Amino acid sequence: MKNSILLATLLLLSNIIFAQDSFTTNENSETTITSNFEEAKDLYAVVATAINTKLSDVGSTFFKDKYIMYSSRKTGAIGAGRDENTNNPYNSLYCLNMDKTGNLSKPNFFAYSLDGKGNEEGLAFSSDEKTVYYTKSAEGNSKNYQLYKSIFDDTKYTWISEVAIDFSSVSYSIENPSLSPDGKKMYFSSNMPGGFGGFDIYVAEINTDGIPTNPTNLGQTINTDRDEKFAYASPTSKEIYFSSNGHNGYGGQDVFVSKIKTTRYTTPLNLGKTINTSADEVAFILATKNSGYVTSNRAESAGLYDIYHFELQKNTLTLKGLVTEKQSKTVLPNAKISLVDEDGKEIATQISSNNGSYNFEVEPLENYTITAKKDGYLNFELPVITANGNSTANIELNQEKAEIKENTIAIENIYFDFNKASIKKESTLSLNKILEVLNANPEMKIAINAHTDARGSDIYNMILSDKRAQEAIQYLITKGINSERIEAKGFGETKPFSNCKINCSEAQFDADRRVEFIIR
Repeated sequence: MKNSILLATLLLLSNIIFAQDSFTTNENSETTITSNFEEAKDLYAVVATAINTKLSDVGSTFFKDKYIMYSSRKTGAIGAGRDENTNNPYNSLYCLNMDKTGNLSKPNFFAYSLDGKGNEEGLAFSSDEKTVYYTKSAEGNSKNYQLYKSIFDDTKYTWISEVAIDFSSVSYSIENPSLSPDGKKMYFSSNMPGGFGGFDIYVAEINTDGIPTNPTNLGQTINTDRDEKFAYASPTSKEIYFSSNGHNGYGGQDVFVSKIKTTRYTTPLNLGKTINTSADEVAFILATKNSGYVTSNRAESAGLYDIYHFELQKNTLTLKGLVTEKQSKTVLPNAKISLVDEDGKEIATQISSNNGSYNFEVEPLENYTITAKKDGYLNFELPVITANGNSTANIELNQEKAEIKENTIAIENIYFDFNKASIKKESTLSLNKILEVLNANPEMKIAINAHTDARGSDIYNMILSDKRAQEAIQYLITKGINSERIEAKGFGETKPFSNCKINCSEAQFDADRRVEFIIR
């Protein structure tokens, strides 16, 4: 109930336009509010944490189940220098305990060994938490951040062996480092030469010595002529979140998400008005699958930048459709439908229902391929780009032709309902294949042998199988085949296809309930 109220409140608040100072960005950038753009349909309930001050509090990452932030407060920090650009105290690093509901404890100073004479900013840890990557500015040059690496000394219980990363420079700034979950890549933002304008997001490889190398711009899909910052790879490594004032949004820095593909990043999707405002939203990070933290200078903030906790309500999107035979439009149950992503990975598989339908959960604006397979039909593929909402893709299958093999006409199984002699509608399409062979071979005569599964008594099954054989004969006769060309016999359960004796599966029972077409 509490979350429902919060979500409703956020929907109202997000429609109010706020005016706020911007986060430090490219000096030439301007922010515009665009009303016509795609945004995620998820809902965020965002509430301010209790630790915010009148100064700047910005979230960064997690370390040993604690939340790490940097702030211009000086509780427990050393030094009394001031940022010459803001006249606020230099930022220092702090750690905070988190409870199960996302509440944060009173901040404690994080690491004296990482503290310098200028600003401390974002940091990232290796998966074993023995290596830290961090950015800090020199005293008197607070707009230039450089990237460093240190390792943890278990004996001294401190960070040691600080190393400046080679591609750092006094000519440009490196900010907001974030590691991929496997620790093999580092994302960061920089205004280094060769970008698209302002701050761009880059990715570097982490070599065997733990050093970031070969920084590469993420390209124009992610980066614009303005500022992209605070990149964060999700715990699944499938998405990258970041803040931007260059993509269409509500104004200021909005949070966006892009899918990480094998060879590309997808078009960024705005996370929507229940988390983004006309002010800046930065430092988005997930603490659990459906909760996390974001930093903002929105109108109700207590200080310059405040840390907010959010609860996420995912909006489930579906891709559904109907499987039919292409010519007759007869619905086809029992088709195997697979959902394949653009990298060729099978994500999910279903069997079409009795009414021929299927239904997958999907992501918005994604490239998928739907494949379909069914005995007696040609394989099917359909590329699909999902909408930013529910999508529909119908499947039309083409039949394979019957094949004459020695003394039989080979087709897919003829299906009957349990305990019934009536032919399922989809199987009339299969009988049409027999009809086609008989019409093409007017001298051919056939025997129709029907079988049941082992459920029921021997006598009952013998009678039932005979009725099923007669049902198939009658269908062909109604289609113009002379009765003298066809004979029928029921074998009951005496010749099971599966050879199953006990604890048989439904698939085995289905296989036993069959009709064979023997050339006489």
